[in-house]
Amino acid sequence: MKRTRASNRVGSAAAAAAVLLFASCASEESCPRAAPAASDCPDLDFRGNVYREWRAVDPPGILQEVGNARYPACNDADACDERDLEGFGATDVWLVGGVELDQAVLGLREGTHTYVIFVRVGIDPDTLRADIDPRLLG
Repeated sequence: MKRTRASNRVGSAAAAAAVLLFASCASEESCPRAAPAASDCPDLDFRGNVYREWRAVDPPGILQEVGNARYPACNDADACDERDLEGFGATDVWLVGGVELDQAVLGLREGTHTYVIFVRVGIDPDTLRADIDPRLLG
């Protein structure tokens, strides 16, 4: 009987230790956060051009995919999202009707299912507004 009590105490202690370990690993404080992205870090890299997110949109039902773009490593501000992509996170990109691919593309905001228009760095989005398919801008 004594042996059983000792076994139960050891088992209980091990279970308590496991619960504490799990709780400490699951807490937000145990996960180091990356430094915020530098202000000069682009949001997307596609065919050698870099883009900044302009605005979220509700895309029309049918999209024309034009390739794959990459999220630069410098803008990964969340090291705790369980995506260790080492700078190679990617998204499909789609045509923004009315403008050239080297001006703007449609893609997904990193880590979400939100569609956004990405405008090439150095281009003022307001200069493209009149050319973009109005169904996209809603």
